[in-house]
Amino acid sequence: MTRFLHLADIHLGRQQYGVPQRATDAKLSFQHALSQVSAEDADAILLPGDLFDSRDVRPETLASVEDVLADVEVPVIVSPGNHDQNMSRRRDLTWLQYLNNKGLITLLSADFADDRVSFAPTDAESPREGGGGYVDLETDEGTVRVFGVQYRGAYMERQIPVVVDGIEAVNAAEGEPAATVVLAHFGVDDAVPDLGATVSVASLTPLMDAVDYVALGHIHKRYEVENVYNPGSLEAFSVQEGRWDDAHGYYVVDAADWSADHRVSKRRPYVTVEFDVSGYRTFDDLRAAFEDAVRDEQGRVESVCSNAEFQTGDGSRRDPIVNLRLTGTLLLDHVAFDVDALRDITEETLGALYVQPTDNTERKAIQELLGDIDRDEAFAADGTVNTDALQERVFTTLAEESRYSTAADDVAATLDELEGLVTEDDAGVGEAASYLRERRRELFPDGVGEPGETDEAAAAEGGEAE
Repeated sequence: MTRFLHLADIHLGRQQYGVPQRATDAKLSFQHALSQVSAEDADAILLPGDLFDSRDVRPETLASVEDVLADVEVPVIVSPGNHDQNMSRRRDLTWLQYLNNKGLITLLSADFADDRVSFAPTDAESPREGGGGYVDLETDEGTVRVFGVQYRGAYMERQIPVVVDGIEAVNAAEGEPAATVVLAHFGVDDAVPDLGATVSVASLTPLMDAVDYVALGHIHKRYEVENVYNPGSLEAFSVQEGRWDDAHGYYVVDAADWSADHRVSKRRPYVTVEFDVSGYRTFDDLRAAFEDAVRDEQGRVESVCSNAEFQTGDGSRRDPIVNLRLTGTLLLDHVAFDVDALRDITEETLGALYVQPTDNTERKAIQELLGDIDRDEAFAADGTVNTDALQERVFTTLAEESRYSTAADDVAATLDELEGLVTEDDAGVGEAASYLRERRRELFPDGVGEPGETDEAAAAEGGEAE
């Protein structure tokens, strides 16, 4: 019985939040999945894209993946994803081609030219220099022919018919295999809307009909559509992805009937801690309540971290990534609201690898503004909203609540002018930034700190210099 492991979106080298340990996490998840080859009795590994997180691979990442792949005793068949390549810039040799030429992977890509697609043959034991387009694997069930299609972005949907033509041309010329598999890197919009998918099921149907198994990557969340399978990334790489239970892992594919069983991958846990800042008039009071609230979360966090998929190979705890959601109405001055201090408390109390704050609080002054605007000011005679008046009040309040409050009226006027430059005059980012710099010099020639303090002095104390 022939079996395959289908995994995708490894993103080796990704240092999420600038934390080096996150690059190690990606490697460990990959290693663990590969270590299951023997236990799952797999004959080959299918990896449709994003082995690397970037085309510019750090030397330590490359050395690490070479070591990992050298220990794999079955073919590792790879097609390029959007992070593995740059469609607008070609190099003589990509890192995937380098690994292919060393015999560590079998790289598959289609040749697109003049609205036609062709696939060059390669061999898993001795890969074609630079990579090929398809490889034949001899199995107990007969020849399994595996094709690879690299990431094509928005072009993919309309190129599916010519991809099918290319596959059928190879099968006609070389003889029909026992089964056909295609590796590709795109998302199916009907299955995972709002996650960057670009291909509809209707457009994909000709490919689904032409092959036995469509092995996808690109979307980091697991989904399945008939004979189309997307395993999700091995690691979660955002707070949103961290909330997807059982959505990260790999498939064990049975070539007897092309069924696929999903296995959850080993990864780092994400937890969300929420705190309502409403009602506290001093930061000391808020901090004391926050410390109590975070201590109360310890049991829940430890329960999450104790799940098998979140532990290391030897069963040890993996420190979680914590999303700190701050909500409610803030009564404090924004300067006194020390989010970094709250982050440090969370990290220490919960033993977190990293804490990512999300400030969803509302300033009391802004809330009062929205509830306090006189109806005659907010609405014109015909009952429509007076957007100019509302905008003026909002800009004024924002200016009064900022570190530029000493010139609130002028700052509000600047915001209003900037809004006009962008929405009416179609000013670009550079022009808008230039306007803001000029106005800042006019309004605050001595800087934005205490009277007489320069921007350079403010920067030395942790502020922003121009």
